[in-house]
Amino acid sequence: MADLLGDLADLRRRAREDRHAYAFPLLFFGVASFLALPLYAPAEPSARGLDVRHPALLDLYWSVVLVVGGLATVWWYRRRGARVGIETSTRGYLGALAIGLGGPVVGVALDHLPFRFHSGTGVGLIVLAAATVLWHRQAPRAVTPVAAVLGTAVLQHDQPVIAQFIAIGLGLVVLAALERSTRFTTITAAYLVVLCVSAAFTPLAVPVATTWSMGSVVVLPGSVLLLGGLAGLRRG
Repeated sequence: MADLLGDLADLRRRAREDRHAYAFPLLFFGVASFLALPLYAPAEPSARGLDVRHPALLDLYWSVVLVVGGLATVWWYRRRGARVGIETSTRGYLGALAIGLGGPVVGVALDHLPFRFHSGTGVGLIVLAAATVLWHRQAPRAVTPVAAVLGTAVLQHDQPVIAQFIAIGLGLVVLAALERSTRFTTITAAYLVVLCVSAAFTPLAVPVATTWSMGSVVVLPGSVLLLGGLAGLRRG
């Protein structure tokens, strides 16, 4: 009997590992992060803050990356599910990316509020945490998305330089909850920590802005995504 239960547990573990497909989105967004580096060329003659030479092109690039990356991830998961016979639902992931894309739109309204938050980042994190609690407690469907959109919008509004990485992180958190992989959960947690560091210390403050110093904002999160994707190629 004990051997039978052990074999059953082993089969369940292998089934979970077979359906893991998180390496693809990690590698996709990691590669896309480094491909964006040339678009961070500073404005002439000198740059202040994150004044890039072609801001509209940079915004368009990240919008395309998020949309294409989201759709490609859904396709990859369905392809993997059809091959192994077990598919991870990606509806929540698509919803998370949609929230990330819609955050800047909602953020426009924040500019017209009669007051300003003392710490938009803190408020955004608190609202997102509340949305997570509501999700786990299966609150009414209309409540959780609204809280998630507001929290993401406030966070992206306060941290516009890493707005795209916030959207990616939101999607990874949802995927990690669905995958139930210890390795993926660890990678996602590391990504979120690195994202906080990136928000605090990049772009690099240098006397004369360069493409490298301006684009340093993508290096840390992009590196974690790439390394995490390579680690995800292993079973587990």
